[in-house]
Amino acid sequence: MVFLAQIQQLKLHFELPFWFALLAYFTAGITGALAGMRRGYDVIGVFFLALITAGGGGLIRDGLLLSTGPASILTDGRYILSVLSGALLASFFRKQVDRLNRTIAVIDALSLGAFAVIGVELTLAAGLSVPAAFLGGTLTSVGGGLMRDVLVREEPLLFKPGQFYAMAALIGCAIFLVQLHWNWTSPENAAIITIVAVFLLRTLAIRFNWRTTAL
Repeated sequence: MVFLAQIQQLKLHFELPFWFALLAYFTAGITGALAGMRRGYDVIGVFFLALITAGGGGLIRDGLLLSTGPASILTDGRYILSVLSGALLASFFRKQVDRLNRTIAVIDALSLGAFAVIGVELTLAAGLSVPAAFLGGTLTSVGGGLMRDVLVREEPLLFKPGQFYAMAALIGCAIFLVQLHWNWTSPENAAIITIVAVFLLRTLAIRFNWRTTAL
């Protein structure tokens, strides 16, 4: 409880480099576009699904927690361009899309950690508590995938027992917050460490089939 009380006093006096957000939107755009092509959507459907996958988590976070104005994906045109770039890159592999499930999951692991960092940063910067930062980071990470699954009429991955996904995002939030609290390194390096840690955890979960179980 003492640690929690201390970390709740953390003040965020930094802004992560812009490329963190571009990386997150780009990689999420790839996974969303590949999911759309796997369902046989046309170019509009593929891009829209890429946009929802990339920006859906931020929409949920901003709507439920921050309410500070337009969703972050709409505040800079480069965000949408990064999603479009990811969707265009994915289109080059449309003939192999049915064989890319594992590749999609690995790429998604990159955006999972990046979105966790962004969600924690924005939630703390809004003056909310550390528990809210956990929620904000997790919603930002998994919310887009949740909306994507609902739109394509699949049972959301988030709700099913399976390989670590939301768990990896939660652990990433914790890693980032601990580094910020103890000031072990710069915020930018802390963010990179978090993204790498989440990526490794998620890919190891895929490789060794580490899974949650049904209650």
